[in-house]
Amino acid sequence: MGLEIQELGPERDAEWDALVGSSAESGFMQSSAWATFKRAEGYQTLRYVLFEEGHLIGGASLLTYPAQGSEGLFLCPEGPVLPWADSAKAREGLRLLGRTIERRAEQSGGLGLRIEPHLPPPRPSLMRNWNRAPVDLNPIHSLMLDLTLSEEAFRAQMRPKGRYNLGLAQRHGVAVTRSRAMSDFARFYPLFEETAQRQSFFAEPFGFFLNLGAALFPSGQAELFFAEWQGETLAVILVILFGRRATYLYGGSSSQHRHVMPTYLLHWEAMQGAREHGCVEYDLYGYDPFGQTDHLYAGFSQFKRQFGGRRVDGIGAFDLLFYERLADSLAQRLSATG
Repeated sequence: MGLEIQELGPERDAEWDALVGSSAESGFMQSSAWATFKRAEGYQTLRYVLFEEGHLIGGASLLTYPAQGSEGLFLCPEGPVLPWADSAKAREGLRLLGRTIERRAEQSGGLGLRIEPHLPPPRPSLMRNWNRAPVDLNPIHSLMLDLTLSEEAFRAQMRPKGRYNLGLAQRHGVAVTRSRAMSDFARFYPLFEETAQRQSFFAEPFGFFLNLGAALFPSGQAELFFAEWQGETLAVILVILFGRRATYLYGGSSSQHRHVMPTYLLHWEAMQGAREHGCVEYDLYGYDPFGQTDHLYAGFSQFKRQFGGRRVDGIGAFDLLFYERLADSLAQRLSATG
C-alpha cells in the first residue's frame, strides 16, 4: 500500500508538531505556531501531510505571499518532513507532494515549490530533478551544541577563551533572567536595534517581534533571556524552543561594559533553559566556517566558535519549477507587451 496525501487542518496540530519536533531534518519553521506567526505577517499557509496505513509519516507546511500573486513560490522552510533515511519512501513522498502542490498551483497560482530540509551535502539522488535555488531560506552553515553533555564535558569542549569569558561573567556577578512577557519586548528591542546598527544588518521592525511573541509564547516555543549587571540590561537574546532543538534566533548587546562578558553567561543560561525544555541540541544559527572578513556572519562567528560544538552544513534551498505554468506566465507577459 502506497502513501496517501491530504490537507491537514488545525485539529491535528499536536500530532503534526510531535512529528516535526522529532525530526532532525526539520525544525520550528514547520511547526503550527510558526504558521500562525507567518499568517500574522501577511502570509497564507497551507499544510499537506503524508499517511502510510493511517500513520502520519511526513508532510509539508507551506507559505505563500499574496502580494506575489500567481508568480510566487510555495515556500517550505526547514521541510518537507520525510523519512529521509528510507530513500524509496522519501522519494515517493516528495513526488506526491510535488504533484499535489503543482495541481494546487493550477487553481490558485504559483510557479514552483522551494524546499530546504536539514540534509548534509551532497544533494540526495531523489532530488535530482530539483534546481538549486538562487536564494536560501535559512543559513546553510551553523554550529550545533550538544546539550546531552555533562557540564564538565561541555566546558571541556569549549575553547579556552570561551571558558575564561564565561567564568569572568560569573565572577563579575552578571545575572540572567528569562521571560515570556510581551511587555519585555520593550527591553529587548532597543539593544537588538542598537546591535543591528553597529553590525550593519537588517533589523526587523518592533511589530514583527510582537507578532512572533503572540504566536509562540503561549505554547512555550520562544523565550527571552536578559543579561543584567549593576541594574543595567547589557545583552538580550530570543531563543526558539521546539522539539529536539533550541535555536538562537535574535539577539543584541550594549556597547557599554563589554568587559564583563554578559553574552557568554546569557547563552550558557539559555542552554540550561533548553535542557529543561527537553531539547538535546542548541543551534547557534548562522556561521561563517571559512573565516572570511566579508562574510554575512563574520562578526558573530568568532564569538560563536568559543562555545565549541560541531559544524553543520546543509544542502541549501532547492526549487521544483512548474514548467507549464512558467510557459503560460511567459506567454501572457509577451502578449501583454506585444
